[in-house]
Amino acid sequence: MNKVLVTGISGFVGQHCAVELLKKGYAVRGSVRSLSKTDEVIKGIKKEIDPKGNLEFCELDLMKDEGWDKAMEGCDYVLHIASPFVVKVPKDENELIKPAVEGTLRALKSAKKAGVKRLVLTSSTVAMSGGKKDLIKLNQESWTDLNAKNVTAYFKSKTLAEKSAWEFIKIKQAKIN
Repeated sequence: MNKVLVTGISGFVGQHCAVELLKKGYAVRGSVRSLSKTDEVIKGIKKEIDPKGNLEFCELDLMKDEGWDKAMEGCDYVLHIASPFVVKVPKDENELIKPAVEGTLRALKSAKKAGVKRLVLTSSTVAMSGGKKDLIKLNQESWTDLNAKNVTAYFKSKTLAEKSAWEFIKIKQAKIN
């Protein structure tokens, strides 16, 4: 049975992805910031499907190296969904930006080291639409204007995390070739 690490399983998107993976017959390892959240996650997942022993948890922090390599062990795939989201804008935008970027890089590095077959990074349209007047002409070359007045810390965090992922891939491919 293939195993998928779902980072941020306690969030809405993470939990939904875990349910769908379990329905398709995958084993799921979900990351949470604190193992105290697992009962709540299990309760939510059981509303949709009985995990039948195919659900386990690990504790990961986007800002710490500890645990990432172990979390990847035995996983065939990774859905990196974890990223900070807040309702109230923080005083220091780096409270969102640093964990988003550093967590993405930790996921990528550990997945590569573990030989994970595929990693899917969830991003957001805000990584490409912030500061734009013409949203109809967005494409794969579009990036949020990080200097635009209406661009929040969340927009920046998603943009910079995705850009760091693309840069990681570019550097790793250059080393392989």
